[in-house]
Amino acid sequence: MKWMDMIKEKECERERYCPWLGAEENRVAVLVFVEQKISSSVRVLWCTVTQCRAHFHPAPLFQGSSQPSWFSSFITAALCTVSSTMRQSFSVHQCVLFFLILTFTTAPILASAPVTAKLRQSATLLCNYKCSGLVKWTMFHDPDNILAQCDQTRCWSQKGYEMSRDQYLKGNLHLTITAVDYSNRALYTCVCDGIEACDVRLIIEPLASSVQLNPGEALVMDLPVPEPVEVMYKARGSADLYGAQICTVTQRSLLCNPEYTPRASLSYPNITLRDVNVSDSGTYSIRDRKNEEVIHIYTLIVNVVQPETEKNPERSWVIGVIVALLLFLILIPVIIVVCVVKNRHINRLKQEKAELEETIILIDTQTREVNQGRPRSNSDVAPLLRKIVDMEELIQHYKPESLTKSQSLPNLNDTQVVELLMSKKSEMEAIVQRMQNTEQDTISKWWRLKRPELDKVIEYWRNYDAELDQLKQVQRSSRASHQNNHQPQSSTGRLMGFQNRKFLLPNRK
Repeated sequence: MKWMDMIKEKECERERYCPWLGAEENRVAVLVFVEQKISSSVRVLWCTVTQCRAHFHPAPLFQGSSQPSWFSSFITAALCTVSSTMRQSFSVHQCVLFFLILTFTTAPILASAPVTAKLRQSATLLCNYKCSGLVKWTMFHDPDNILAQCDQTRCWSQKGYEMSRDQYLKGNLHLTITAVDYSNRALYTCVCDGIEACDVRLIIEPLASSVQLNPGEALVMDLPVPEPVEVMYKARGSADLYGAQICTVTQRSLLCNPEYTPRASLSYPNITLRDVNVSDSGTYSIRDRKNEEVIHIYTLIVNVVQPETEKNPERSWVIGVIVALLLFLILIPVIIVVCVVKNRHINRLKQEKAELEETIILIDTQTREVNQGRPRSNSDVAPLLRKIVDMEELIQHYKPESLTKSQSLPNLNDTQVVELLMSKKSEMEAIVQRMQNTEQDTISKWWRLKRPELDKVIEYWRNYDAELDQLKQVQRSSRASHQNNHQPQSSTGRLMGFQNRKFLLPNRK
């Protein structure tokens, strides 16, 4: 009877499946374990002198060859316990007789496969049973709390549960849970006119989260169900099916293995594992110890971070080369353009200097010849050189840098500087225009150098004349003011103040 020992060892040590433990002294209990092949479930029947109840276990008690072969359709084992006060009046033979009665009179119990649903989604508990009377759905552990009921006339249900009258009339006594949460996990019983029609267990599919962290960061795990819970850890690549327990939570108190105690903390409803490292990579399962269900599975991947000194040096070298090439490609054209422009400017200055030196030499030579009275084969050269010398002297004479402040403004009325300069410029323009088709190209080059300088001097004296006109207007206004308003001192003061200004005049020798 090895399988009976398995029953005792597997069931009777767990109080939640053994309602007879701690029973009153006058209770006589007969336990019958019924295995349904349809659902691989186990039913525990217990009876007292006044009533019988049933308890359900979703998992089979026997696996493989351990399961007895006889009468395997429903009955697998029976065990009688008699309290000490009733042992004399209730013999073992009576217990066996009661067991035989149960064996040959108990009808097969209808059961359905467990339903697995996702959190916060709808789930339907199936029950195909033709019922012409009143159908009730309840949780097995709370039979007085009717979740939904239906008869020939109408259906009624609590909030969060639904039944269809049309389906009821077709023999589909299904119960729909609109939004599944952890409080809905239970064994549900469908009863038709007091006869048990279906038992369906609702299981919530475990949540799955993938977490990727860097070394030193923290893994935060949620506790969505009431205590007690446990944390199971399975390392990556481990052959262990479920892993090992590393922490438990009971009465809002966290207890962990010594390896995890310094790094684990509880801030309800979260468990935090600090300072994770690569060796912490793996699977962390939050398991409900009361219902023996996995609630949430965290797959942790801790990134492998190379130290700064061990980072790929080739990559840094390649980046440096690329940056250097980009700078080279950008700077080289700029440098080339700057060099070309600068070289052109230098060449132009050299050319202008050479032309100017050539002109000066030519002028000096011709001037000496003219002064010495030497005859020239070309009679036009001497007058031309004289005009060039006169223009040079004129420009030098009327440059702002060559002027002094020795004369006052009224003395300028007889000096028509602008007209003089403009006249000389026109003469030189005409000479150069006539000589464009001759071989005297040196004169044209000289004029191209001197004309901007002459224009600058002319502009200076033009501004000077404008200032002179302004002074005359002030003098006229002062006289009018003196005659009309008899304020000679004011106008005279203004005039004298303006006349006392010193202007640049030619330093005539």
